[in-house]
Amino acid sequence: MRYMLAVIVALGGVSFLSISAWADAPPAVAQNESQVVGQPFPSLKLTNQHDMPVQLPGDASVIVFANAKDVDEWADPMLAKFGQKQMDAHHLVYLSDIHRMPWMISKMFALPKLKERTYSVALIREANQVPATIEPKADCLNWIQLKSANITALSPVCTPTDLEKRLNELVAH
Repeated sequence: MRYMLAVIVALGGVSFLSISAWADAPPAVAQNESQVVGQPFPSLKLTNQHDMPVQLPGDASVIVFANAKDVDEWADPMLAKFGQKQMDAHHLVYLSDIHRMPWMISKMFALPKLKERTYSVALIREANQVPATIEPKADCLNWIQLKSANITALSPVCTPTDLEKRLNELVAH
């Protein structure tokens, strides 16, 4: 009987993933680019998928922010190709908001998949860590440029092609 319960729970969790592991929800009072440019990026003490500390903004000059599973899935191959060495060299941090994901789904499915990645993913795990100023529009990443911890530009990246173009431009400069 307990094995049957385990199977039911596991299957329920798997089908729940197909709904959305990120439990996409409307953003908290997001601001437009003109409202955040010139403002300091909020100070965040996070961890990555390996539970290593990540302090933002730190020395980041670009933060690529995702808050939806579908967006993360199309961004992952581009970031994997770009690689951790390039990310470090260009002070690029990938930030993923997983705080709305149910704990069990996070622990059993999402974090093991994230740990397979060859680059660091800074994780927002708690609602109080989400800076409202950087909520991306639906189905997009936010490309946040920083200088001395201040936001100099904030723009949506809504396609893999656009992300690849921005990553190439970062390397060219």
